[in-house]
Amino acid sequence: MKPRKLKCLKLWAAGAALSSLMALPVAAQQLYVFTSGALSGFSKAAFTAGATGNYGDVPVSFYVYKSPKGIVMFDCGNNDKTIADATAWWGPLAKGFGLKMTKDDAIPAQLAKIGLKTSDIKYLVLGHMHLDHAGNIGQFPNATVVVQDEEVNAALTPDTGFSVYYIQGDFADMKNQNVMRIKGDLDLFGDGSFRVLSAPGHTKGSQFAVARLPKTGAVILTSDVVYVKENLDKNLIPPIPGVSNPIDAYKSYQRIRHIRDAEGAKIFYGHDPEIFKATKQAPEFYD
Repeated sequence: MKPRKLKCLKLWAAGAALSSLMALPVAAQQLYVFTSGALSGFSKAAFTAGATGNYGDVPVSFYVYKSPKGIVMFDCGNNDKTIADATAWWGPLAKGFGLKMTKDDAIPAQLAKIGLKTSDIKYLVLGHMHLDHAGNIGQFPNATVVVQDEEVNAALTPDTGFSVYYIQGDFADMKNQNVMRIKGDLDLFGDGSFRVLSAPGHTKGSQFAVARLPKTGAVILTSDVVYVKENLDKNLIPPIPGVSNPIDAYKSYQRIRHIRDAEGAKIFYGHDPEIFKATKQAPEFYD
């Protein structure tokens, strides 16, 4: 074969290979919404100062964000050990919070809805370390736990009046895990697709996340930086102990409102029952 024809053939083959690669489906980002059981019997005033009436069941939300760069879980719910004996793990708070959990609410059962195991999680991001958001840290030994340094300190040596919300057994295994103790904000993948933002107020080291999806756009995951939509709409924080620092809580509300307005972001709140009912839940997803 003549050199010129051989060169043309090689160029054609290279072009065909490139076209074939471009035709392959691109892995997309997806956000899944879950709940780790429910809390019940709460006065609305416990979530929003001055509110009246009571809630029914309040969701305990957690989320999974799938991306080509890895799978992220945001918060990890009530400890699955409470399913067998809530009082043994939570003490009097089990009754006081009206904890409701079944075996179907366990983390492995929830993740199985979307074909995942706990070992598939690359990053476990904690909005904070209270008992209903950080209960299952020990189920993710292969994940990097992303948490504010100040929150770890608050959990291990809690202030008087706040210790009951930190269950030491929930994070006893952290000493054997890879923990990224951050101070401030973090762009998790370095491309703006999943940002972790410091927002103290509820606890000293609270944080929220902003996931960016191709179709849905930006989605804010508040954890307990904001309990319910009414908090943000009316600028009403919960009473103590729902906040550890009221001034910081107001600043964090303002930060979330700015991102909501600047980026047209959708917001998923930590415990809003009405918003949760209207949300697509796993195995459905946002993309």
